[in-house]
Amino acid sequence: MLFNGLIVAGLDVMRIFRRPTAKFAVQVALPALLIIAAAIFAGHLILNDMAEQVDRSESRNVERSVNAALSSLLTRLRETNGDYAVWDDAVRKLYGKVDPDFVQSNLIDSTRQAILFDTVYLLGEDDQSIFGYQNGSAAMRSARDEFGAVLDLLVTKVRAQSKSFDSQTGFLRDREGALYAVAIGSVTPSSDAVEKPLGQARLLLIGRALNGAALQRMSEEFVLDGLAFAASSGPDKPGVRINDPSGTQIALLTWAPSAQGNEAFHRVLPTAFLAAGLVCLTTLFLMAIGYANLVELSKRERQAVFAANHDELTGLPNRAAFGRSLEKATSHYRPECTPVALIYMDLDGFKEVNDAYGHESGDFLLKYVASGFGAICQGAGTLARVGGDEFALLLDRPETVQRAEILCEQLIRFFDHPAAINGRMISIGTSIGVAVMAQEALSAEELLRRSDVAMYLAKEFGRNRVAFYDPSIDAARSERTTLADKLREAIKADQLAVVYQPIFEAGSMRPTGVEALVRWLHPEVGLVPPDIFVPIAEESGLIDQIGAFVIGRACRDALEWPGVRLSVNVSAVQFRNPKFDVVLANMLGEIGFPTERLEIEMTETHLVANPERAQAIIANLRARGVTIALDDFGTGYSSIGYLRRFAFDKLKLDRSLVVGITSDEAARELCEATIALARALDLRVTAEGVETEGEAVLLRQAGCDYLQGYAFARPMTAEAVGSFLLSTVPTAVALPWTG
Repeated sequence: MLFNGLIVAGLDVMRIFRRPTAKFAVQVALPALLIIAAAIFAGHLILNDMAEQVDRSESRNVERSVNAALSSLLTRLRETNGDYAVWDDAVRKLYGKVDPDFVQSNLIDSTRQAILFDTVYLLGEDDQSIFGYQNGSAAMRSARDEFGAVLDLLVTKVRAQSKSFDSQTGFLRDREGALYAVAIGSVTPSSDAVEKPLGQARLLLIGRALNGAALQRMSEEFVLDGLAFAASSGPDKPGVRINDPSGTQIALLTWAPSAQGNEAFHRVLPTAFLAAGLVCLTTLFLMAIGYANLVELSKRERQAVFAANHDELTGLPNRAAFGRSLEKATSHYRPECTPVALIYMDLDGFKEVNDAYGHESGDFLLKYVASGFGAICQGAGTLARVGGDEFALLLDRPETVQRAEILCEQLIRFFDHPAAINGRMISIGTSIGVAVMAQEALSAEELLRRSDVAMYLAKEFGRNRVAFYDPSIDAARSERTTLADKLREAIKADQLAVVYQPIFEAGSMRPTGVEALVRWLHPEVGLVPPDIFVPIAEESGLIDQIGAFVIGRACRDALEWPGVRLSVNVSAVQFRNPKFDVVLANMLGEIGFPTERLEIEMTETHLVANPERAQAIIANLRARGVTIALDDFGTGYSSIGYLRRFAFDKLKLDRSLVVGITSDEAARELCEATIALARALDLRVTAEGVETEGEAVLLRQAGCDYLQGYAFARPMTAEAVGSFLLSTVPTAVALPWTG
């Protein structure tokens, strides 16, 4: 009766399992167990074999997971090395004289935080260390002394590479015997706008110590128990060899095997010897446990494969997986096939958000964007995160071009509403580049390059918009690159000049200030307009140099004109420097120019990207005595909210608000209302672009404080300004129609 009751109970348990494997256990395994009940020893051998197979299978899967974990570590280091080394700013700051502020904020702080890496070295052309830091402190030894001659193998591979950038990775032991994972690659520009010095190739090495904390994080990430370094391995402690670049074993990574099958076998063995019926029932449970283990191991393997091909933060396919999909689509393409389109998206303003609110908010924002993009692109093609704030979508289905246009419009509209991140409303956008392969077969690299070129064109057009690749883009970029090269030569050849346009006090018509304007007179091309070369200077990283030149020259010239206020335009790119106010103050101090005589003119573009930082810089400048004017009001946003939020001293009306006021009543009323608004906010008003007597009269009557334009004086050289100021007295410049 007892035996029959146990059999019935076992059958009740097996009803839980509905899959074919469970049905097999009921229909086949149970009769087999009844047969082997008379031969306990044979059953013992079978159970033991099953337990060993489960353990071996688990051991192989765990070994694959360990190898995947080590490979993933090197891959992350390679990508991180690329993020820091393939960067225009890195080329500018790490070649020649190294910029200590850049090293501090981008490298030393990163080693101190030790999130991605805790060790960094910069190697010169002679492979000697220019600097090195570990955990935020200066390294005691050079990279060569720290890691030994085997480091030369990685350096040699990097030096010999044919690609513009190809990081090399490997495992090394330092002088103290600690194990490191390292990646080393050449510091290379990320765009055509910057070129590294000819014949020079500095290498950036980053590393991460594989200490107990690192093994603990690896254990948690890949669900591995008991990871540790050991001198040898064995059946009770399996391990994976870790070799240095020369192939020499330098470590053995072991783990604690769970041996679940063997443990289960030993638990049921006494019971199996006591009663054949209990052996049968226990065997059923062992089979269920074994099945559960196999399912769990299979799940872990799938998770490891998923982690190797997907972005950890967003869950989207990563760059490697997307590259394989792109390579497959382009390699199989034929002109008669369905067109292939690549949509490349770069988030506008993400870096500012990340800098202002921290990486946690940045990560939340990336997950929010990935979720939105995924919903929009569902079923359309392969969507992946291919960089820090870059996404890509591959379309290879019918009506690809039309579908790409619709999707791009939806992706742009996705950012119409701000995202709620950690209690803040954050507004960003995206610039999208689209490249289509329809008439000719292209390589994956070329299709990716074209989409990237189109994306940067979208940024040049004002961001948060779409641009389709066209061959003329490459020609235009080539022309801009040529002009940028000529601009570099112009700076060296002192072809840039500063001219000054007087600004008059509206009531007395006495010149009280001048505005500094930069001019480029090319010996072959002639006068190059500022609206042509200033954007190119911003793109090519020359604007800081030009801006410093203009401010320095203008301040030195203005020292000769006591009592005259100097107005200088500042580029939005210059203003993005969080230490702009400090740099400006130091420059004025060296020149000896009084800060209270300087007026900085900026547009609303300076404020949109990062309002909080802009507000802080403006406050610091005003605290030093510098006057702040909002320039070109009447174009762009012309936001009243900005006038109230930011502490401006002056408002400069754009020519677009002045033109037509003598003949168009609506234009005159709009201009008068704008001046009234400024006065209500206690702002002084300057009207620029005044060209006629009638405009000057109406502007004075409307309450304008200062006037500037061709009606009074054109831009002139510094020498001419001195003569102009000496020859100008209030009665001589008073307008005859003022009465």
